[in-house]
Amino acid sequence: MEIVKPLPKVAVIYLTYPTPNWERDISRFMKSFEHINYPKERLELICVESKGRGERVQPWFEAQVMPKSGHELPHITYIFNDAWIGFSGNNNLGWEKAKELGCTYMHLTNEDTDIDPDYILRAVERAEQDPHIAIIQSLLLLGEERDKVNSIGNVYHYLGFGFSGGYQWTKREANQYFFEKQKTNPDLSIHYASGAGMLVRLSSLGEDKLFDEQFFSYHEDTDASLLARIKGQKVVVEPSSIVYHYYEFGKSKKNFFWMERNRYVLMFSYYTLKTLLLLLPIMLVMEFGMLLFSFKSGWWREKLAVYQEWFSGSFWDWIQNRRKHIQSIRTISDRELLKYSTQIIEFQGEGVKNPVLEHIANPSLAFYWWLIKRFI
Repeated sequence: MEIVKPLPKVAVIYLTYPTPNWERDISRFMKSFEHINYPKERLELICVESKGRGERVQPWFEAQVMPKSGHELPHITYIFNDAWIGFSGNNNLGWEKAKELGCTYMHLTNEDTDIDPDYILRAVERAEQDPHIAIIQSLLLLGEERDKVNSIGNVYHYLGFGFSGGYQWTKREANQYFFEKQKTNPDLSIHYASGAGMLVRLSSLGEDKLFDEQFFSYHEDTDASLLARIKGQKVVVEPSSIVYHYYEFGKSKKNFFWMERNRYVLMFSYYTLKTLLLLLPIMLVMEFGMLLFSFKSGWWREKLAVYQEWFSGSFWDWIQNRRKHIQSIRTISDRELLKYSTQIIEFQGEGVKNPVLEHIANPSLAFYWWLIKRFI
């Protein structure tokens, strides 16, 4: 008689932050999650709320959703965190609880999503086929245009920028891309996975946390993926694991501070000194361009705040400690690390697109990379 091995235990980390539309978003997600095609006794739904400017979510959640725990929904653990620790810190609270509950995997699923019933099953099946896979991004489709793509795997630019790959493609175009890509990239490896929908093998983290909490917001998912790849692990996309994301590019000017500060943290942490010196001329040109763009677009205060960080000893202590750890565990070269990186910038936010970027900056960035990549 054949013994059927039970499916691995999976934690779904779901942040219930009090956004302006939290009640709509949480209700929509929970309704879709009731139809999950995975044994509910092998799932843990870990909801984490942090301090916000509006009313607390927890009282509503306990009245409307918690009665379904262990019935229509898997067992739910609710964590309230009365501190400003951002996306990074709150997901780390979920990760710690997932470890405590004995989970093999955790899936980070954004608040503003709903899901295909098979999304966990397909991601877990893929992970179980290859123990070298650390992170699997689900295929992110747009919630309001469900035949269109949010991300087929996020794209990393060699100067630390990141954006969604395949944005606004049709699902048919995405499937054709995956079919062609697998001929040369059978694992469908990507440079980094979006924190809006990704499965993480807990054992792949070792002594590292899920996210570095000092990132606070933006590029923490890039960092997690780069760290996995520097260890020689795989970061891939699974097209049959589908999450519908009601995506909207963040309009807060503060987001530009986190994006700009954190992209430099990535480069200073991961790149060798030789690579940094090779990139220095184009980094300086891009820095001047970003400074001008910040004045034109009205977020110059946030850009100047990044420079203020550069004069902080604690900032460089943080980078030094990160760099020492990362360089001590790396198993691949910068050439391998940057194998999937892009040479042009294709942001989704309309406020970021401009003719100078398209006709001057991107051709210059591509040419410079062509010039130096052979020396990396």
